[in-house]
Amino acid sequence: MTRLSATEVAREFSAVVNRIGAGEEIEVVRNGVPVVEMRQPTAGRLISAAGWDELIRSIPSPDEDFARDVEAARKEAGPPPDSWPS
Repeated sequence: MTRLSATEVAREFSAVVNRIGAGEEIEVVRNGVPVVEMRQPTAGRLISAAGWDELIRSIPSPDEDFARDVEAARKEAGPPPDSWPS
């Protein structure tokens, strides 16, 4: 893995993105301390509409136990303490 300073990455961002696109992994350091690793995203993070539909259809429906568990959790948590702070 290549190490570059945050300053180097900022100055040459487009070139760094091109290097990552070519498969290189880059560790960005600030004051010698690693702060981020840059690499190509892993495959399989995207899903097609048809795949999403299939995934949603495969999820089992909530049963009566689930509904009781949600209601019990709501009672235990109680109402919010206050409205949103301004």
